[in-house]
Amino acid sequence: MKNSAQILSHLQHQPQFSKLSQFECIKSVQRLFPPHLQKMIRYGYIRNGVMFFVFAHPGAKQEFDIIAESIKTPLKAHPPAACRSCPFETIRSFVTHTPPPVSGDSARAALRYRERAAGNFANRVSNEKLHAIIEKIRAIIHARAD
Repeated sequence: MKNSAQILSHLQHQPQFSKLSQFECIKSVQRLFPPHLQKMIRYGYIRNGVMFFVFAHPGAKQEFDIIAESIKTPLKAHPPAACRSCPFETIRSFVTHTPPPVSGDSARAALRYRERAAGNFANRVSNEKLHAIIEKIRAIIHARAD
């Protein structure tokens, strides 16, 4: 009877699941970097023989580039066992400026807030259309304040 580690190992070596072996290779290379730098890596991927690491901060990328230069040569000579099935020639990094995805509960919490306005203001607008719009806003504020 096979255990779960053997089943996962078998699946990783199947051609249709080559992304699993790439993911394992990226994680094994990522573990070679210092812990504070590992936390700053958003994600990694391999494309055209190049392993890319994506950062959210330019300072992290700069520090990564300095450390990566000293690791590239030994990594080429002795790649981790997980990287035998997905070879790569070099390591590169870049900075992304997109915000990280927000999980379901925190997204809902960000959309809900307690209304701080009470709707107690004078509407001295002489234009009838603008006066009506401001009164609609006041009604919304009163409805949310309750």
